[in-house]
Amino acid sequence: MSKRHRQARRAALRVLYAADVADDTPDDALANVRDTLRDEGDNPDRYWDQVVRRVRGVFDDIERIDDEIRTLSTNWRIERMAAVDRNLLRLGVFEILHDVTPPLVAINACVELAKEFGTASTPGFINGLLDQLCQNHDIPIEPPDSSR
Repeated sequence: MSKRHRQARRAALRVLYAADVADDTPDDALANVRDTLRDEGDNPDRYWDQVVRRVRGVFDDIERIDDEIRTLSTNWRIERMAAVDRNLLRLGVFEILHDVTPPLVAINACVELAKEFGTASTPGFINGLLDQLCQNHDIPIEPPDSSR
């Protein structure tokens, strides 16, 4: 996975989290995170289209995505999940169901973000639910085709 893809996914998580906990609109959250990244010395212009694609994709399909998470998580209501966990799942479900990223890559990327931003139990939680999503939809989890 390229550095730009990692940066885009991390920024998308920040936007989703901000929109969720601050009850911002997606557009406000996108603008605020972009400004924050610039203030931190980053140049988000290099990967911003990927951020917008992920964020808009999640919000455009939020009801279906949240329904999928509810189906996957029988022990935790989505409203009671930690905001990081909930938004990592939204990002992963979107990427997998909308064929944005190969499933194995999406799962591994979300697990890495879970290690960075979640609690000790977050990586296993994210991995288990995204793996179950693939099983429920008969989506094979295999290494991406290296010939692409």
